[in-house]
Parts: sequence; C-alpha cells; structure tokens
Amino acid sequence: MFSINSRSSLPIFEQIVQQVAKYIAIGVLKPHDQLPTVRILAKELGINPNTVSKAYHECEMAGLIYSVAGKGSFVSDTTEGLDSVLEDAYSSLASAYQQLIELGEDPETVQNFLKRAHS
Repeated sequence: MFSINSRSSLPIFEQIVQQVAKYIAIGVLKPHDQLPTVRILAKELGINPNTVSKAYHECEMAGLIYSVAGKGSFVSDTTEGLDSVLEDAYSSLASAYQQLIELGEDPETVQNFLKRAHS
C-alpha cells in the first residue's frame, strides 16, 4: 500500500505521512484500522525503521493515528488530524499561488495550470 519515491525532494518520512493522510481521506484506511508495524513497513519499503517511527510520530502528533502500547498504531476516529493536514496543504497552495503572482504570473494562467494538472 505504501510506496516511496526516491526521486522526490520530499523526505521519506513526509511521504509516509502524506500517504497515511491520503489513504484516510479516500477511505482506504478507516477509523481504528491497524497500520503495519514499524519493522514490517520499514522492511517492505527498504528503509530505516527510525524513518517509519518518525513518520508515525508525526502522524500521531497531527491526530491522524494513535498508538496502543504493545499493540501498534491505529487510525484515529476523528477528522481533526485530516483537517490539519488539509489545512497545511491549502496553506502551501496559497503560498505557491502568491509567489507565482508576485513573479508576474497572471491569475488565470495559474488557475488554468491547476485545472490541467488535475485532469
């Protein structure tokens, strides 16, 4: 289910956090579903377990998941964490939009780009 893009400029732990948020948003991960253990996911992705642990910690701090000692990590039953991730994404989009406008791009050109990118 999870995958890593080694060519991405986004750190691996952030890729995992984004994927957890995405899978929750689209309903692949449902409230109280158990996530793969740190060791299993690290082995599947061929990465250091500390990276997965950091990603899970970030997910927990964002309210996307919760941990149960000795049992593992589970999807939260609230949307607060997802709302936070969405808010961050919209904030990044707004910042990028503002930067493009400041660089002299026409708002209509930026909107057309977003429409094409979504198609």
